[in-house]
Amino acid sequence: MSVNTRWWKVKRRRKCNSIPLWILCCCCFLNGLKVVSAAYIEADDLINELDRPIPITSVAGVLGKQAMLPCDITPLERDDAVYMVLWFKEGDGEPLYSFDVRGRQFGQAKLWSSPAAFGSRAFFRTASHPAQLLVDDIKLNDEGMYRCRVDFRNSPTRNLKINFTVIVPPQKPVIYDARRRDRTKLIEPYNEGSDVTLICEVSGGRPRPNVTWYLDNTVIDESFETRKDGITVNHLSYPNVGRQHLNARLLCVASNTNLTPPNNKAVILDPIAVHITTREKFVSAEKRYDVECKSSGSRPEAVLTWWKGSRQIKRMAKNFSETGNQSLSILTFIPVVDDDGKYLTCRSENPFIPDSAIEDKWRLVVHYMPVVTLKMGSSLNPDDIKEGADVYFECLIQSNPKPYKMSWYHNGVELHHNVTAGIILSDQSLVLQSVTKSLAGDYTCLAVNNEGRGTSNPVTLRVRCEYFLP
Repeated sequence: MSVNTRWWKVKRRRKCNSIPLWILCCCCFLNGLKVVSAAYIEADDLINELDRPIPITSVAGVLGKQAMLPCDITPLERDDAVYMVLWFKEGDGEPLYSFDVRGRQFGQAKLWSSPAAFGSRAFFRTASHPAQLLVDDIKLNDEGMYRCRVDFRNSPTRNLKINFTVIVPPQKPVIYDARRRDRTKLIEPYNEGSDVTLICEVSGGRPRPNVTWYLDNTVIDESFETRKDGITVNHLSYPNVGRQHLNARLLCVASNTNLTPPNNKAVILDPIAVHITTREKFVSAEKRYDVECKSSGSRPEAVLTWWKGSRQIKRMAKNFSETGNQSLSILTFIPVVDDDGKYLTCRSENPFIPDSAIEDKWRLVVHYMPVVTLKMGSSLNPDDIKEGADVYFECLIQSNPKPYKMSWYHNGVELHHNVTAGIILSDQSLVLQSVTKSLAGDYTCLAVNNEGRGTSNPVTLRVRCEYFLP
């Protein structure tokens, strides 16, 4: 044993004596490892690695939505590789999710998710940087401290902690006037020169929300208070409403996170208005939605019509008359893929006043499962492919949102990247090198996004034998 090695063992023994017993065992193990591997492990590096605290990343997710827990799986050395990724929750001795690459290609990793934890709600996405554990339909008991453990072929195990907090959105605001009359569903007329006194109350939310009043896009009151009964309140007193406020909106906004759009309710200072009151950030194709549009202030009552692009929708809407010169129209709407990017318009018009039409538009963002088309390479003749030739396929995907997973199949069996076998997967293409009769058959590709799975048309590969005359 060299002098340097003997010094290291003494120093490690002192270090072990000053820390808890479970770390002592680890130190003793490393002492043994040091004696065997003294030729290529620096003592100071090992000491620093043991003493280094586990980094903690704070992540927040919204109840009922999707959350992403990051985990850096990138090896420090270029010739290293990931063997296994394990996820733990503090207090549980057993892993709740595993990504196992031992003895497999990286793209063929074995995935397991504990039914007692995330179950089918979790998926480990390695294509992002850093990698992420995606968890759908977040629940309150998902909150806690998680640990991601990454085992490498050569490098030491890496541990990272994620402090995951579940945010509970507040309920929609309720607006009252000075007499405690509910003004949430009313468009209230105000005389010129009068004062506006309104109370905005918001229930729930964890953490408690900020409740703010806006005049259109300008903040006019941020002085909210939180009560012991779980309600957050903002009292607004806005003086001297004038003609300059024509068509202006007083908006009460409740927000406790920037991960989702805030809840809000509006009071329209101008009684002549039209608004689509129910609009989503995005809609899913082939699902039914009831969209409401309200108009107020017209005498006689306004006629409400619906338009998609430049085409009027006539049969799917029901119109109702409400008190206070208000009109309500409810459109039963089933979006399709081609509606993505189009405008849905509610138009209000007084039939006795020319050019009186006013509109509210909603730009549609339509999410749909992947629409997948498979083609053989344009330079190939599918009827004249001989053994030994190279063949390639192109998978064309139309999808919103973008797919997070893509797979290739030969006669219903999934293909994996295998350069040795001449099977090369690259982005949305499949290359088969030096094809043989065994590679003949039907090929398909599949893409997956949050809306579902889309499978392509099958493309048949026929391989002709090449004969040589003696």
